[in-house]
Amino acid sequence: MGSENANCGCGCGGAEALLHELFDPETTAQRAREIRAEIARCPECFTQLESEQAVRGIVRDCCGKAKAPEPLRERIITSITTVTYTQVRYR
Repeated sequence: MGSENANCGCGCGGAEALLHELFDPETTAQRAREIRAEIARCPECFTQLESEQAVRGIVRDCCGKAKAPEPLRERIITSITTVTYTQVRYR
């Protein structure tokens, strides 16, 4: 994806960010349509979208009903919301 494509409206640099936004559950249906239209303008970006959709479909088919155990979910949430810092003293 790193190279410029003359036919690409997004320059191929923003496809990954657009994919994250597209698959974010909080993205509106209207915004998802806009993202899909933008990605469809570039064959490289569109191929990346197709790959992402295929992988997500496989995971959903294999593990769609599986959920992480509650203690694991709590540990993950705690670890990503806890801020730790170290104070360094200079003499």
